[in-house]
Amino acid sequence: MKKSLTALAVLGVFAGSAMAADVTLYGALDTGFEYFHKKTTKFDGSSEKSDTFDMQTGWDTGNRWGLKGSEDLGNGYKVSFKLESGFNGDDGTMGQGSRLFGREAGLTLSGPFGSVAFGRFGGISSSAGTYDMLGYVESFDGGDGNVWGFAASDRYDNMVVYQTPRFAGLQLTAQYSFKTDSKASAKYNSAGDPEYSGDEGTSHAQRYASVGLSGEYGPASFAVGYELTKYGVNEQTATGTGAGLGRELDKDGQLVFVGGNYDFEVVQLFVEGQYFKHQTAIAGFGDAFEGLIDDVKGYGLHLGAAAPLGAGTLTAGLYYTDATNENEAAKDVDFKYYGASARYNYPLSERTGVYAGAGYGQVKNDDSGEKTKVTQVYCGLVHTF
Repeated sequence: MKKSLTALAVLGVFAGSAMAADVTLYGALDTGFEYFHKKTTKFDGSSEKSDTFDMQTGWDTGNRWGLKGSEDLGNGYKVSFKLESGFNGDDGTMGQGSRLFGREAGLTLSGPFGSVAFGRFGGISSSAGTYDMLGYVESFDGGDGNVWGFAASDRYDNMVVYQTPRFAGLQLTAQYSFKTDSKASAKYNSAGDPEYSGDEGTSHAQRYASVGLSGEYGPASFAVGYELTKYGVNEQTATGTGAGLGRELDKDGQLVFVGGNYDFEVVQLFVEGQYFKHQTAIAGFGDAFEGLIDDVKGYGLHLGAAAPLGAGTLTAGLYYTDATNENEAAKDVDFKYYGASARYNYPLSERTGVYAGAGYGQVKNDDSGEKTKVTQVYCGLVHTF
């Protein structure tokens, strides 16, 4: 049960006029187990295998606790806030780069014009937070653990978001980040790796912009979105002298996705297509191709379903990605990804449930024949409050 607290009782964080407002404390804990098998076949026919069985956390529902509240300003205007902290349920450590409110931290003014928000939020294809749109087009809302294979955005700092009122079923969302990661620098980090993001407010910072449109029409809904990444600059060499490595990519990262779902009551079907170029990472391609993924273009297709089964819900998804890494210094490298996954969620009460699932993914280098196969089997317990 969500607990409504006065701001005076919430750790003494809020003061002044905020004491009159109600604050909601909420959260979720998700802990379970996973068996994970990985096999990589090299271009010469040799192979490497690994098998692990360990405790996992946040597989079905990201572990979190948060505070949210609002104040009615009158005449249809309202101010609200949301502070959400992520953590690892198996060891208690903080998530999202050890940020206190790394999942989301935002202040929003809403009214007849729509809403404008400021803070840290997920991008429209991040499968994270208030403004994520993948729930319209993807059965797992961002892949199933190690099975996905799509390009995606992330949570970003220094974000401004405008969202229109929903009119005739349609709603527009626009986002801009002045610097995607406030912790990143334009120098080398303590591990000796270069970082590519200068000062906020300058052209050397890595920036992000997006625009998305969603539509809701009874059992049918859809979403279409466009995301742009302006890559940042490394300004200093590992020795602390010189001009550094320059911009991470000279061209802007771009991602377009479109899709929707229809609820037939006996089954809800999802379909999505995406096109991307100048991406520096693809979810699910794995460390077997580390060093080969740095400027990728291609497309992805997804077909998914969610259906009531007994007292629970069975969710399934199929994924296909065809991508090329464009390397100016060498021959382009072509990849293909195939993935399939299924999960069953069973409620024990209104706030507690169990789940179990399995998935398979394969990514192959079409040029060398090298490929990596992963198999996952997992189960867990989730509780919300």
